[in-house]
Amino acid sequence: MSSRTFIARAPARVDPAGGGTDCPPFNVEHGGAVVNFGVTRYAHARLELHENTNRVAIVSEDLGLTVEAPSLDELPRDGKLALLQAIARRMSPEHGFTLTVEADVPPGSGLGSSGAVGVACVGAFDEAAGTPRSQEDTARLANEIERVDLGFAGGNQDSFGAALGGMNLLIYHKGGGTAPRRLNVPVACLLELERRCVLIYTGEVHLSGSIHADIKTSYLLPNSPTVDAMKNLARIAHESAKALEAGDAERFGALLSENWVHHKRLHDSCDSERLRAFYASAADHIVGGKTCGAGGGGCVIFYAKDGHRRALEAACVKLGGKLIPFGIDRRGLTRWSA
Repeated sequence: MSSRTFIARAPARVDPAGGGTDCPPFNVEHGGAVVNFGVTRYAHARLELHENTNRVAIVSEDLGLTVEAPSLDELPRDGKLALLQAIARRMSPEHGFTLTVEADVPPGSGLGSSGAVGVACVGAFDEAAGTPRSQEDTARLANEIERVDLGFAGGNQDSFGAALGGMNLLIYHKGGGTAPRRLNVPVACLLELERRCVLIYTGEVHLSGSIHADIKTSYLLPNSPTVDAMKNLARIAHESAKALEAGDAERFGALLSENWVHHKRLHDSCDSERLRAFYASAADHIVGGKTCGAGGGGCVIFYAKDGHRRALEAACVKLGGKLIPFGIDRRGLTRWSA
């Protein structure tokens, strides 16, 4: 069987400020803003095209699952690999294939792993087809498959963080539309962030879909605090972008905690007893910190006080947290053939 192999990777992301304001209906009715960073933890997609058969296989190394079918048309539309199946249907390659996906971060980490997986898969199919799709357009397509084709709840910051990499301010226009802007962060500030940011997986999986549903329900209630909380999150995103471009890492660190205050106001499910234990343990060692993604569990990013990083890491590990190496990805989606 003749085959060719195409590979793509896309970074996971952290969202220091404004997360949640990328989601409808708030972003359409009020606009929004998110600061996010691509980080050096990746989703990898490996696509083997088989020219002499129509048979397809989709493999998740992380979940230990495989779905096979005699042709693309006969591929299931549900199950735990529904996202990968939907991407394959939308990209519609001419030949049979094997798509294998793995990620450097656990599912439910709050680091946008599904967005990174989607972007990497679209990138691998585009590499195979020779399609010169831009990073922004890749983000839009990958997100459309999640939100429109599958109806999954959420916004699009995960897809943009994965496709663009680097440090970005994502502006959401009232009425619809996303405008990403690369932040012009001084090198010394960027290096200081890499030196003092600590990323911890708490071991408690967050379920972003259910949390987004909770937030939307709260948003629609009369006199809900959710709208005001989101307005403050968007404000903090702009302030964080300004602090980063001014090279003020200390101000950025403090804004992490201010963001978390308003994030918790979105809905009670954003917080948890385990998250509170990590914040309490870290309190003496940090300038600020926040939970990544929708909340409820997953990862926490802290900005350590100078000279406190090791003590902070030890306190989190003692609680059963897992350290995730933190670095800022500079490239975003990358694709190649092998």
